[in-house]
Amino acid sequence: MNSIQRILSIAALIGSTFVLTACERPPIESVQNGFRGTGMAMVYNPRTLEAQAEKNEAPAGIPADPNGPKAGAVYKNVKVLGNLSVAH
Repeated sequence: MNSIQRILSIAALIGSTFVLTACERPPIESVQNGFRGTGMAMVYNPRTLEAQAEKNEAPAGIPADPNGPKAGAVYKNVKVLGNLSVAH
């Protein structure tokens, strides 16, 4: 009987360790996207958002080439952009 309790307590300790390591530490933010009661919510962790912020930035824009046909020649009904190239 004593050995069964010991085995069960060790199994419970190992099981609780696995369960607790799978959970995220607080604070966790929840944002509602849909109607109330539909379960459409996004759950964010601020620590992981900070780590992912660099990966989600937009890349630098490619500069437009000033050479090429003018917009006034290509597009007939756009008088305002007559001096700019089509790339702009």
